[in-house]
Amino acid sequence: MKKIVSVSLLIILSLTSCAQRKQKNNFSPDMDINAILENDPYIDQLQKYDYEPEYVIKIRSHYAYEIRVNDMPAANNFSTSTGTIWYPINDNILKKGKQSLSIHIYPRYTDDETQKTHLEDPSDYDFELWIEQSAWVNGSKEEPKTVLQYEIPKIDENGNEIDFYQLRSHHEELTFNATVPYILTGWSDSKVFKKKDSVELEKRVVEFYKNYRQLMVDKKPLKLEILGFKQAYEMAQSTYTDKDKLFEDRKKYINDFAKEKFIMARLENHKMIYYGDNRVVGLVFKNNPDKGESAIAKKFLNESGQRRITYYSLLLHQPKGSDSLEIIR
Repeated sequence: MKKIVSVSLLIILSLTSCAQRKQKNNFSPDMDINAILENDPYIDQLQKYDYEPEYVIKIRSHYAYEIRVNDMPAANNFSTSTGTIWYPINDNILKKGKQSLSIHIYPRYTDDETQKTHLEDPSDYDFELWIEQSAWVNGSKEEPKTVLQYEIPKIDENGNEIDFYQLRSHHEELTFNATVPYILTGWSDSKVFKKKDSVELEKRVVEFYKNYRQLMVDKKPLKLEILGFKQAYEMAQSTYTDKDKLFEDRKKYINDFAKEKFIMARLENHKMIYYGDNRVVGLVFKNNPDKGESAIAKKFLNESGQRRITYYSLLLHQPKGSDSLEIIR
């Protein structure tokens, strides 16, 4: 079955490439890069610091889970993946001080489609999480240190042993401190969306996603870059990427995008999720095997001819004083 899917995808990719060849011949990377630099209102705001802390979440678990930092998506796993997984979280941290951590743990998956109904014996199926801080100091990387460590409790607040076979999920709210030197606006003063308006809001969000997806189908990297100016600046600042590196990354992206062979996943079987204390929204797939992943997804074949899929974060907010949705993460 996998072989048939791979061959079919290769044929589709070849047809897509042929259809777009004429368009690629009119592509001018140098002109596009210059346009980006001339019109980006944020790129000159990027700053470098003597001390540049980086934060990652490390998770070791067989369970499914969803983790949020400051109510923004930081990590999720709705698959059979196990072992220790690392998730960078600087882009969820807007300024130094206390940060919130929300942990949702769900029963494990036994295959891509089958999920257990309850949690299980913690001696066999546990959940462990660490947040580590390291930093670049004058060009050198310091040793990481643990700023928060969490393990699913075995004893309840009354001192009784927890019967995990009775639990369908487990939820925990924690905090940790971060010492980042930058200050980002992010979604902090954006419009607060009301749940009662969710039907109309979802229509707007779906329309934005459709337009974004079409720009990828039509191979319009310049327009995609322009849509993400604010997001790109804040992501670059939170990872301490300087202007020259951002320029080179954009140049590579625009040059490579024209050569890529891929097809876009259909925009279906999704649901709208609220983040950032109801100031941010996004569409995620609601069914396995893509459950919880962004509804903007690109399918392609790797060098070995295996089918692969990349999910693109596309979280939207409505900036203060604006009537339009914009990309923030």
